[in-house]
Amino acid sequence: MTKRKILVDDTNREISKHGTDAFPMTVSHDDLWTFEGKIVPIHWHDDLEISLPREGVAVYQIYQNRYMVRPGEGLLLNRNVPHSCSSPDNRHTRYSTILVRPDFLYGDFGSDIERRCFRPFLQNSTVPCLRLTAEDDRGRMILQKLNQIEELFDQKSCCYELIIKGLLCEVFGMILGDHQKEFEKFVPANQTELVRLEQMLKYIDTHFESVISLQELSDQVHLSREVCCRLFKKMTGKTVTEFLEEYRANKSFPLVQSGQYSMTQIADMVGFSNASRFATAFRKMFGCNPREYNSLKGRENNS
Repeated sequence: MTKRKILVDDTNREISKHGTDAFPMTVSHDDLWTFEGKIVPIHWHDDLEISLPREGVAVYQIYQNRYMVRPGEGLLLNRNVPHSCSSPDNRHTRYSTILVRPDFLYGDFGSDIERRCFRPFLQNSTVPCLRLTAEDDRGRMILQKLNQIEELFDQKSCCYELIIKGLLCEVFGMILGDHQKEFEKFVPANQTELVRLEQMLKYIDTHFESVISLQELSDQVHLSREVCCRLFKKMTGKTVTEFLEEYRANKSFPLVQSGQYSMTQIADMVGFSNASRFATAFRKMFGCNPREYNSLKGRENNS
């Protein structure tokens, strides 16, 4: 079965369009097991995202924090926020995702709705995401309306677009209104930090096969090594070393699947210093070492 992928550019910005120009929203249904490594790798996009787990637990890594989201709950992710998703126990995690372009809801930039309702959230670096729970009647109502949006999108009955837009406006009106106090500490999103992260990720993407030193990485963004490390950890939730090992392990996955290369060869191809370090990183990422993976794969093919 072809593995699901998030199409991104060399800075991990998602390049796939969500919806159409006329109706810039969409609903998708996914299972983490359909992604390479059973994980949605770090990426970001300009759209607002609402994740609604249906089975199993979804763990979102957003900057330095991890958010566990269960069925009956939801998570609203702000735009341009780097995030990844995994399962804490390597089990099936099925979830629905609603993605919507913000201006579809607020209209023109500078309008009263954009300025008073959306801007304190969209441009607020202190609020990368908001939890949606069913702890009270209002929370349950929001989640019910999100479920209704999902059903309408799947059924596509007459005038579903109009009804969905109305429900989205209602839902965001409730969510943003309920979190006004969180927005009072308004700190404009630091676009410079995002640009610097993009530059570092682009460098990693084009040089991961070779040794990457902290000095080389910090030189790309004209920062000291110490400041570079703090910025990277703040934006990804991982140290440079942790991110590199996960990134290289993900890059190794199709090579391991092919069965054409030894562990030493793959370790060298994706930038690990030796086969032992590669095997350790692969096990940490996928729950087994490369030899065990191919053995399990062989048994599945023979069954």
